[in-house]
Amino acid sequence: MAAIALALAIMLGVQHMRAIDAEAQAIAHVQAMRIAGKLDGWTSDDAKRNALASALARNAPTQRAILHRDDAADLVVDSGRRLAPERALHVWTNTSEGDLETISDGTATHERRIAGLLMTLLLCAGVMIAFSFARRALERNVVAPVERVRERIDGFLHPRHAAMAQGGDTLHEIDSLLDELVDLRKRHDAALADALRQRLQDIARNTRFVEQVGDHFRQPLQALSLFVAGMQPGDDLRQRAVLGQMRSSLTRLGELLDGLLEMARFDAGAVEPASVDLIASDLFVRGRAAIEADATRLGVEVRWRGGRLPLRTDPVLFGELLQRLVANAVLSTPHGRVLVAIRRRGDAIRLEVRDNGMGLDPGLQTRVFEEFMRLPGHPGYGLALAVARRITDTLGGRIGVRSSPGRGSLFWAEFDGIAAGAAARVASALSRHPAL
Repeated sequence: MAAIALALAIMLGVQHMRAIDAEAQAIAHVQAMRIAGKLDGWTSDDAKRNALASALARNAPTQRAILHRDDAADLVVDSGRRLAPERALHVWTNTSEGDLETISDGTATHERRIAGLLMTLLLCAGVMIAFSFARRALERNVVAPVERVRERIDGFLHPRHAAMAQGGDTLHEIDSLLDELVDLRKRHDAALADALRQRLQDIARNTRFVEQVGDHFRQPLQALSLFVAGMQPGDDLRQRAVLGQMRSSLTRLGELLDGLLEMARFDAGAVEPASVDLIASDLFVRGRAAIEADATRLGVEVRWRGGRLPLRTDPVLFGELLQRLVANAVLSTPHGRVLVAIRRRGDAIRLEVRDNGMGLDPGLQTRVFEEFMRLPGHPGYGLALAVARRITDTLGGRIGVRSSPGRGSLFWAEFDGIAAGAAARVASALSRHPAL
């Protein structure tokens, strides 16, 4: 997990650097177009020089403009401000008078790159510090108890001193052997009870650790989000672009933190399902409300089947699994159709989410439920299906996918022993949700 977090931090840093360079080039192009527009309508060199000088004064980052002409000498206008050659941004623009070359000052871009590098280094350092604390906590709370249990097992398996071999009658030897077996059984039971109690304590510690780590990361993120939300860039295009990039980065970082913490809770065994009797239509209502906005925006028609089936499961976990699979299908099928169905197979329940989207390649199907496996055209970091697999494992089911490139995909999850039959519950559900 530490290596993955470091890789993500470096990737975010590289993307931030590229965004800074792209933004600087875009601003330089915009200013070059503005300066080029000032040349229209002037015939004399003095008038053109004055127009270029006036345009340079209004576009501060651009320090020099050179009009390259085929039938006359180059027209050079300099603002007079100092310009470091290694930080100059050159932009060429075609005009009716010739090729216009503008040279802009890239000092601010260089400083922002340094700030982005420092931010990336600080983030990597934070990941390493968190990894160090987590490793120490695991060694103290997991490795040490396991070593103690191993020592107890070695003590149980170590043979006692053979006092019976020195002689004595057979009945006494048998009686001593029986006493030893009884004592061994008692110690074995005591060791199992102690190991179970220790394991429960370890799970509780790991759960608290995950919650504390989430709080320590979430509080500065929320504070930074509030700070960015309160910023007013005004009419400066560069500031608007920087602010938009900061908001996007904070949103993606928050989504990544939520996904990692959710996977950590499942991996630590901190999620215990609580099964209740319910109707599939209850889950459909919540799932439909969760994905209605995305489905409308992407023009996706979602159909629901099997709402009358009663089942016994955890409504929160099953509803989250349903929402993740349906959201994945909606994002894969813009302007298409998605069919959500819950079917009964004996005492088992099978959830199927079928779409007619782009489909998956055979090589991708074997790795689609792995962490950080992003599907084509999907935003985010590829954690949704990884969490769906953990939810399915927690509920004691199986999950899989069948897909053909260009013909859509079928994601399914099957759970044994959760089907329930109760006519009263079915009738009650139909009365509450007649459309289902």
